[in-house]
Amino acid sequence: MKEFGRRALALVLAVLLLGLCACSAKTEPAQEETAASEAAAEPAQEAAKPEEAPAAEEPSKNEAADAAAEEQPETVEPETNEATAREPEVRAPIDELPEQKAPAATDAPLTCTISISCATILEHLDELDPEKVELVPEDGWILAPVTVEFTAGKNVFDVLLATVKANAIHMEYQNTPMYETAYIEGIGNLYEFDCGALSGWMYRVNGWFPNYGCSRYAVQAGDVIEWMYSLGWRPPEQEEENLPVVPLAGNAKETSP
Repeated sequence: MKEFGRRALALVLAVLLLGLCACSAKTEPAQEETAASEAAAEPAQEAAKPEEAPAAEEPSKNEAADAAAEEQPETVEPETNEATAREPEVRAPIDELPEQKAPAATDAPLTCTISISCATILEHLDELDPEKVELVPEDGWILAPVTVEFTAGKNVFDVLLATVKANAIHMEYQNTPMYETAYIEGIGNLYEFDCGALSGWMYRVNGWFPNYGCSRYAVQAGDVIEWMYSLGWRPPEQEEENLPVVPLAGNAKETSP
């Protein structure tokens, strides 16, 4: 009886050992698969993680001070030399500024009177070139007395030239370098010698016939300039008098400088 009990116990133990062996056999492959899956998942997780930037090292106090000095803009200081080292300009207050002087009177326009006449021809039309008769005005005035402006330093020729241009009056002249003057050959298409061998243009200022050319006579304010056609190089008021012809130098017909 005891022998049967021992065999039965041995049989039960054998069955239990077989069951344990079977369970352990099933568990090991599952553990191996789990370990393999975890090993495969770790590289994927590492690949998915973003790369962490390396931690920046905090600069030292000296390095921070040097960086701040480099960031500040450079200031270029002007060179100091004798030319630039001057005392600052000291300006007076407005109420202490000196009064401005008025422009000189010579800078302002001046005035004079000028006229152009060929009235002497009216009494001697028979001596005039027949082609020029129609050019002589009935009253003898090519330009009646008119007041014009000029600037200081102008001469009689300058005033005459500006006047004929402003009034569209014909004039022909030539310069005479020998006498440094200009000679008027014709005004209003009436030329020298058109009414006799000694006829031509003369000028006078304030009733006086200068003995030098018109470009050498400086005009003064208030002067009365008269240009007139002469028949014999003498004052027109003497044309009808029985006086000898006296050549005058009024229109650059100078015999001496």
